[in-house]
Amino acid sequence: MANYFVEFVDQIKKCEFVGCTHIKEVNCGIKKAVEKKEISQARYERFSKIYTKLKEREEKKKW
Repeated sequence: MANYFVEFVDQIKKCEFVGCTHIKEVNCGIKKAVEKKEISQARYERFSKIYTKLKEREEKKKW
């Protein structure tokens, strides 16, 4: 999903783990870019909100 956020694409390469969710990981390239103001906080929050909603929807399907 992060690939749909064009400003995230280059930062994904800087994540410590393959398959980084960019939500809870410590050494996340995207979260570091947000801290450095290379990616706007508002844009990251939108990503996080969408991620959370999709994750919740996926969890409901399991029931």
